[in-house]
Amino acid sequence: MEGARIGILLGAGRAHAALVGDGEPRHATGPNASERVLARMLRGLAGGTRVGSVTWDVSAELDPALAGTPVAVVRVVPRLPAGGLGSGHPSPLLRSLQARRGAVIGGHDLFGVELAPLDIYAVLAEAAAARGIPALAVTASGAPGCADHELAAAELVHDTRPEARVSLSHQVGGLGLLDREAATVINAALLARAAELAERCVRVGELVGPGVSTWFAAGDGGRISAERLRLLPVLALAASEAAALTGAARLAGIGDALVGLALPDALAVGHVTGGLPEVTVDRPGPGGVRMAVPTASLTRIPGSPSASAAAFALLAEHEPDQAVVAAGSAGEAAGRAHAVAARLPAPGRLVLPGGELAAVGAACTEPTAWLDTVVYAESREELDRQRGIAEQRALTLVAESGARLGSERVVSSRAVSMSFLRSGSYRLMVRAGGEAGEDT
Repeated sequence: MEGARIGILLGAGRAHAALVGDGEPRHATGPNASERVLARMLRGLAGGTRVGSVTWDVSAELDPALAGTPVAVVRVVPRLPAGGLGSGHPSPLLRSLQARRGAVIGGHDLFGVELAPLDIYAVLAEAAAARGIPALAVTASGAPGCADHELAAAELVHDTRPEARVSLSHQVGGLGLLDREAATVINAALLARAAELAERCVRVGELVGPGVSTWFAAGDGGRISAERLRLLPVLALAASEAAALTGAARLAGIGDALVGLALPDALAVGHVTGGLPEVTVDRPGPGGVRMAVPTASLTRIPGSPSASAAAFALLAEHEPDQAVVAAGSAGEAAGRAHAVAARLPAPGRLVLPGGELAAVGAACTEPTAWLDTVVYAESREELDRQRGIAEQRALTLVAESGARLGSERVVSSRAVSMSFLRSGSYRLMVRAGGEAGEDT
């Protein structure tokens, strides 16, 4: 077995690892301790097998409530609100992270048309007023369509306060101003912690063996590089859920599946299509905050194992895809998985990996890309052209994320009419994936 992959789930005080190759996964558990202790555990798990990559699930280590980094929020809008920005976000988590909130004139519409020139003097004043606050989150209206004002604001902040960490909303993505701002604030709060984690995990990978690449599981079921984690740690939130779906489908040997993840108190139901978990951008994140970041789409079915089994069996009867039930630990979760699997119509599958399912899924993650944008098209031909451009951009992002040349593929591509904004406007949502290259 050559070029095996290791996935590792960092939890509170414990580290759970899985080695995935040609045979059954091998598992190891140890303390979430020093770099040398972690490297020794991973080398022991490999047992002489050449390891090609280590993919880390650090979502449990990225708790914004414990980040301890206050954030100055700067919103760029074409018109300042008459009554100010009010008391802040309804979420206690967002309010606790925001040390200062301000607004300046500027911004674009979703099609990239400038609505007001950027007030650079107001940006400089906000940067000066935020002195002493280590991180800034800049969110401009219409930034997904044109990021010029966010980039200009970041440059001004850097000139004034080069020590400050700046998070820009167009890098996070998403259309809604409030959801995008929430994700940008949380991202800014996590920047310092993400930098520490990235450096630590890369050093452990170097200790595992020569040529071992280091990756991080993302909330959309894909993986990101250490550089991208340092820039956008918000993408790694909720990675365990997506990784568990990926691991269940991979162990079952099924590319398209209805998956039930057995938990001690519930059954979490999701879908895997083309080997990737289906995702959405409107799920509540940390502290119940809705963010413009794709995460695995899961529905919880609470109640007794028998109630979960009946509900999941009913879903499986009406699904074209094969049903898979998985549990990553013994005890109540495994008992629920057995109860649900007993009610499945043939050819349903039961998966019990013998270790952490999220660690198996982290090892199996592949490069992915997600685009969510608005375009204007007066005809069907123009819409097809715009969609083709977006799909090619997504494929390029997958290739830049380490996919093997020629393995890039479009997983899903949707165009939704948004005529309430402007006749001929469409929202394009494109997802692409690929297979990791050996020389990544």
